[in-house]
Amino acid sequence: MTKRLLFPIILSFALCLSAGAQEPTLRFHPDGSFKIVQLTDMHLAYYNEECSTFSDGAFKRMSYVVRKEKPDLIMLTGDIVTTPPASSVWQRLLDSLAVYGVPYCVCLGNHDAEADLSRSQIADEVLKGKLTLNKRNAAGELADVSFPILSSKGGTPAFEIYNMDSHDYSKVDGISGYGWFSEEQVEWFRSSEKASRERSSGKAVPGLVFFHIPTPEYVFLGHKGTVGYVGRKAEDVCPQAINTGLCAAMVQSGSILGAFCGHDHDNDYILPFQNLALGYGRFSGSDTIYNNLVPGARVIVLKEGEREFRTWIREWTGRKVDDVKIKDGKFVQ
Repeated sequence: MTKRLLFPIILSFALCLSAGAQEPTLRFHPDGSFKIVQLTDMHLAYYNEECSTFSDGAFKRMSYVVRKEKPDLIMLTGDIVTTPPASSVWQRLLDSLAVYGVPYCVCLGNHDAEADLSRSQIADEVLKGKLTLNKRNAAGELADVSFPILSSKGGTPAFEIYNMDSHDYSKVDGISGYGWFSEEQVEWFRSSEKASRERSSGKAVPGLVFFHIPTPEYVFLGHKGTVGYVGRKAEDVCPQAINTGLCAAMVQSGSILGAFCGHDHDNDYILPFQNLALGYGRFSGSDTIYNNLVPGARVIVLKEGEREFRTWIREWTGRKVDDVKIKDGKFVQ
């Protein structure tokens, strides 16, 4: 076992022993690096023997990529457990994450509450985890959260992660399609980004945003032939039905380096938009649901003190593809 994996495991035991569990502390390594693995659209399903076999395989491949990449944070961006018995499958997932000893954060997709647990009951399951960075909102569901990555040299926040709920389906009569961020959520993002800036003496703190359903900007750019992107666009984008301005708020903030979603299983591209990058994760499940890409995960490596990150796709086969560096929303060598 490497030292990089051993430290978070020791941390998890310390958290178990403490009274009133505290959320894990994230920190850049002395070399200025911090690694994130994004898992998305696992669609774990155990309703028949065939799907159970596929889902067992997804767990094994998840273990492979986590042990291969040795991340400091795991982001799970929705459609994770999508059929009964959801409670036991969530527990198995949380048990696996505890073994890895890596802090994690969950946002739900449009299919998670279609099993036998409500969104608030899923929150009950997720919040049992000792290494979760999730919190509960006033409705009893998983809240939008932001949390810092501290400097390698002390306790100063050097980076900010935002995890947001894009909901499931339209609840407005006459509007069909997928859910969207409420205006209150966009204001929450603006307020959270402002608070992060104030904690840093007025300086913009670089950050990333994670959610499940792509914003409408993914559609515009995905169809615009003059815009270069890295990765695959193998299906139509299925975006949020209403654009309430989160992407505009990210651009206007001047702090966000990129945003990452899931939802569309055959898309995994990343592309420039203004001064940030919009990207998909790689489908991380198995044949319990449609997919035409080799399952895998997106890996993101941050660099302390720089407005840049490197990202690639790690496939379950072991192959590393689409390794790119992005600085101020542009691909660079």
